[in-house]
Amino acid sequence: MEGFLRESRDGHFRFAAGYLDLRSLAPNDRDERGPELARKLGYVLERDATLDLSKVPDDPAGAPNMKPPDTVLADTLFAGEEPVPIQVQRVRFTDGFDRWLISAHTVQLIPVVDAAYGPRPIGVRIPVVLTRITFLGNELWQWIGVVLALFVAYAGARLLAALVVRVAAYLALRSPSKVDDALVRSARRPLRTVLGAIAYRLLLELLQLSTSVLTTLEHLTRTVLVLGVGWLLLNGLTALTQLLDERASREGYDPLRGRQMRTQAILLRRVASVLIAFVCVATVLLQFSFVRNVGVSLLASAGVLGVALGFAAQQSLAAIIGGIQFSFAQPVRMGDQVVVEGQFGDIEEINLTYVVVRLWNKRRLVLPITYFLQKPFENWTRTTSDLVGAVLIQAPADTNVSAVRAELERICHADPLWDKAMCSMQVTAADAATVTLRALVSAANAHKLWDLRCNVRERLVAFTHPRPAAVAPAEAPS
Repeated sequence: MEGFLRESRDGHFRFAAGYLDLRSLAPNDRDERGPELARKLGYVLERDATLDLSKVPDDPAGAPNMKPPDTVLADTLFAGEEPVPIQVQRVRFTDGFDRWLISAHTVQLIPVVDAAYGPRPIGVRIPVVLTRITFLGNELWQWIGVVLALFVAYAGARLLAALVVRVAAYLALRSPSKVDDALVRSARRPLRTVLGAIAYRLLLELLQLSTSVLTTLEHLTRTVLVLGVGWLLLNGLTALTQLLDERASREGYDPLRGRQMRTQAILLRRVASVLIAFVCVATVLLQFSFVRNVGVSLLASAGVLGVALGFAAQQSLAAIIGGIQFSFAQPVRMGDQVVVEGQFGDIEEINLTYVVVRLWNKRRLVLPITYFLQKPFENWTRTTSDLVGAVLIQAPADTNVSAVRAELERICHADPLWDKAMCSMQVTAADAATVTLRALVSAANAHKLWDLRCNVRERLVAFTHPRPAAVAPAEAPS
């Protein structure tokens, strides 16, 4: 059986005919009809999913429960309701030796099997030149069909995807929500991939490919289909996140609430992206039997393996779990102004495992996301972004504090950076020569507060330490 299938798969039908019991044919017809019968039977057996050669005995002496006269049943096909046994039979040749051949009864039923399972899809007559050449158990016309089906599936998928997207876009325009518009824009290319994989798989059914080739192409199309669905979901998540960003940055929108929405959306999208990628990869790998067997073996030793993986990946798992916890707790949000590791900066980027802080000098400080869950830090915009800052001035002991306080109020009212919330001055220390004045001013955010403090300090120093008037130089005697 293995020899017959090998020769027919390689297109050596004259050698394959040597495995058939052709004694029912006239001697003059065997050379001509033998290869043709071998081609037809090999074509069907290559596509017979129920044929299991492991059930056929390997011992040339035969099986213990062999039916007379020395036959072994390899499989049974059905042409309609008529059973067609695929038998191998021990035949004694004229040289006195016994040989195993596919039985004469099976050879007589090859035309019946060919009529039921033969390579003649939808009644089309295939030219002989396209049926004589075979490769891997498939005729030339079938390999041509595999290539043509790929182009037809791609063209059909583009056309159908364009039609679906156009209809969906028309319906989305009639809806007041912008969510469906964003989803429609992101779905065009992934939808082509999904529809193309489905169409290609349906076209392959018409080609009656051999089991091995069809199984390989099924794995490929299923892989493309899974990746297309994952691509579609990821694009949908990205579109929703961008929509939330636009809504959060809309003029007049609450900035604090906007940062909360953006932070939560970005982190949840990253977590969902990891989960989608994991499910897609697992789905692709589990279609292969060797991967499933490895999975069963791993589950059998899950105790030891789980402990080993737990120690090896504890940092990575802690970071991922910390990212999920971070998305709900939100100790910092996008755009928050923080002081970490003695550095002041803005939260520029929040990822699943790390956070990027843009420092005041445009450098970036990258911290693990668990840092904000385990260590203390300053968040200057946790609830509100407005801040109060102090300006310390050393002035002479005889300074008129009331006049300086009035000058501070004048400075604040004249500066557009001041938010009109806090403007006061106190004497915090004094000695025989100097007094220490502390001015408290407020601004809408840390950047404006820094500039406001610098402006106030500069003007108060000029007011409390006036320069003496310049004296004109005396004229030289003539």
